This record gives sequence, structure tokens and C-alpha cells, in this order.
Amino acid sequence: MERANDPLPITVATEDGAVLSGLTEPELHALLERIGGVGDRFAVAEREPGVYLQTWREADSPFLIERRDGEDVWTELDEPADVAALFVSWAHREAWRQDYGWQSASLSEEATP
Repeated sequence: MERANDPLPITVATEDGAVLSGLTEPELHALLERIGGVGDRFAVAEREPGVYLQTWREADSPFLIERRDGEDVWTELDEPADVAALFVSWAHREAWRQDYGWQSASLSEEATP
């Protein structure tokens, strides 16, 4: 069975307002490869309301990735292929929690005004 050509169980929204369902792995890879240009700096993948993985990239800078699924954490990755692999694993609920250097995105109580 060729899983790469099966639709991923996520919806992806992009900065230009597009909301895409049924993307395959190659289509998601292509979408994430292009992220970084003016008007095309982010993609938000959602499995269900409030459960998402998103990335932001400005030009050739690293990809800033945030995950919210009961935790609110972030990391940075340099390579589009690594970002796409993370998104695909996350979509399939696989062992995507590997060490990507996740950091808490929650403000500590001391930082709260």
C-alpha cells in the first residue's frame, strides 16, 4: 500500500486564506518547501479544533514550529524536509514527539503581569 499518496487526516490553512483538505505527503512537502515568501509565511495543520501544528518562516530563516495538543510547545527546524516529516508524523499520530528540542510556550507565573 502506497501511504505517501493517501490523503492526510488534517486540514491545512495558509496565509493566503487557502484551507486545504486531503493533501498527500508529496503535496504537503511541496507546500512547506515554499513557505517563507511575502504573503506565504505560515501553514497551520489541524487534526481537530484546537489541536494543531503550525509553522512560520520568514525568507530563509529557520522554521518556527508550534504544537498545541494539550501542551503548548515550540521549536525551530532548518530543513523543509524535516518540517514536512514532523507534520506527516503528527498527522498520523506516530512517534513524532521525538526530541525536536521542544520548549514550553506557556508563560511562567513570574512573567505574568
